[in-house]
Amino acid sequence: MRPGPSRAAGFTLLELMLTLAVAAVLAAVAIPNMRDFIRNNRLSAAANDLLRSTQIARSEAIKRQSSVVVCASTDPLDAAPTCSYGSFSGWVVFQDTNGNWALDAGEPLVEQHHLLDTSVSVVNDNDGILSYAPSGFANPAGTKTPSRNIVICDVRGNTKLGDNSAARAVLITATGRSRVTKVFTEIGTAISSTGACP
Repeated sequence: MRPGPSRAAGFTLLELMLTLAVAAVLAAVAIPNMRDFIRNNRLSAAANDLLRSTQIARSEAIKRQSSVVVCASTDPLDAAPTCSYGSFSGWVVFQDTNGNWALDAGEPLVEQHHLLDTSVSVVNDNDGILSYAPSGFANPAGTKTPSRNIVICDVRGNTKLGDNSAARAVLITATGRSRVTKVFTEIGTAISSTGACP
């Protein structure tokens, strides 16, 4: 007995077109969600990094029994960074031994944070600096006026997502406590003192 001719295995054109159509629909749904997921993570990471730096500054001020400052910097990773007194798109933490709200030669650097991604916008009130006293309380205005509201956003701005906002804010009280929020109303209140973001 001779075997019959074998049938070639494979996909029909109809099956291939159906598979491509299903893949296209899944990609159309997944890609916008992934973009928002990446944006949200970028904003949360920036806000949490700044929150961590404020908490480090506060604990170091208590430990060192000296003023410790977090200041905005446009060159935070330089060997000798300077305070820019502007937006917290990059920052440094240092011991302010002479209390002049500036990073001078010989003052110990505690932390240097790289510049944030260019897709992230940061606006803050006042002079882009925070100073903590040896008690752990935030220092009142000295040669500079400290920031108390820092808003971090992207191109979406303060877009409402349920009760929350696409933006994030770091809020610092006069007692020195800091926290991150994404509550839409709190972001709106912060923006009233910082100006629009972006």
